[in-house]
Amino acid sequence: MSVTAKNFYRRSLPESCIEFSSDEGKKLFTESLLKGCANIYFKLASQFRTQDEPAYCGLSTLVMVLNALEVDPEKVWKAPWRFYHESMLDCCVPLENIRKTGINLQQFSCLATCNRLNASVSYGEDSGDFLKKFRCTLTKSVQSNDQVLVASYDRSVLGQTGSGHFSPLAAYHEESDQVLIMDVARFKYPPHWVKLETLQKALCSVDKTTKKPRGFVELELKKGTRPLIMYGLKAYVNVNDSEFATSVISWKEFLLCDPLEDEEEEFQLACRKFGQCFAPHALCCTQKTFDADQKSSCAECWGEQNDACRLICAEIRKTRFAEVFSSSAVAALLVAWPFEHGFSERSDRIGNLASEYKKGFSIETLNEMNQLTTQIRTLICCSKPPAIININKSETVSKCSKNKIGESCACASDVHL
Repeated sequence: MSVTAKNFYRRSLPESCIEFSSDEGKKLFTESLLKGCANIYFKLASQFRTQDEPAYCGLSTLVMVLNALEVDPEKVWKAPWRFYHESMLDCCVPLENIRKTGINLQQFSCLATCNRLNASVSYGEDSGDFLKKFRCTLTKSVQSNDQVLVASYDRSVLGQTGSGHFSPLAAYHEESDQVLIMDVARFKYPPHWVKLETLQKALCSVDKTTKKPRGFVELELKKGTRPLIMYGLKAYVNVNDSEFATSVISWKEFLLCDPLEDEEEEFQLACRKFGQCFAPHALCCTQKTFDADQKSSCAECWGEQNDACRLICAEIRKTRFAEVFSSSAVAALLVAWPFEHGFSERSDRIGNLASEYKKGFSIETLNEMNQLTTQIRTLICCSKPPAIININKSETVSKCSKNKIGESCACASDVHL
């Protein structure tokens, strides 16, 4: 094909890579399999897919892993089937944004965590200790049936065209120190083997969007959990949502202020401040509006899920928080909020009350709150701009920013009653 052609069929692998289907590639796989270092391959191969969009490598990799680990999304993909698809992964970054620019390692971890996976991120380092850790973690993964290692790497270091890319790692050949990459851009490159040391260098490439190295992620299912079925954050709330980050900062500033002397007034004030910050972001049931919260049952839930939805909603409505809010979804967010013990007296008061309610919740409601806490904490951790406030740790008692500069605190008057 002419070099001036505007379209083309695939790319040839560089010399640094060995094609999986080649004689040498087959030999490496056979030897790896016989030594027990390709067990996870079969789980991944059964769900191997081609990314739907040129920038969907991260999403497609995660979908492949979720389905390989048999994670039930408890959401319908195409009726009547529940199965993960890229279109479902919108809890951290808008799909339209991903279609244009893809995702980075931090956002990938956010999406994995929100979908019931334990995600442990290791950023690339050009050192012998990191290579040893990488090799050890990889060996553990490929020998298992329930742990997957995903690499975020720079293609150009491997001699391939392109730059940042995500793909799962499916096998390891100890004698040659090579790893099998299940490249989800199958329209471009087939699965291939590459030296682990070469891949390590590709992990060390700095991602321009985060100013951090790329790296790898260890993924496994959080056992004994189910996805959020009743409450959550609206789909537009994502790590790039500055409005959400601003709400978090405003809420944290409020928590740093001294509580009111009257306990009932303090409770009402705190609840209304939280509602002011987060009511626009709260989501009830599986619908995209608050309509489901006004119904006696959840139209989109069925069978066991329907019963669970009713139980969760009923238990949340029994809390004092629900007496203040018009929507139980906002009350659920407050119960699930990741309060930091010792952050402030006001914070501890509300956090302790939420903890007391959790002790009396059913397993279904407690799981819902734990999953919601994970989603909130993950979005706060990954949000841009960062949802943090500066606290002087040398101070005996932390104060809001206005108190710090000697002004009278106006946090209470900021609340719309």
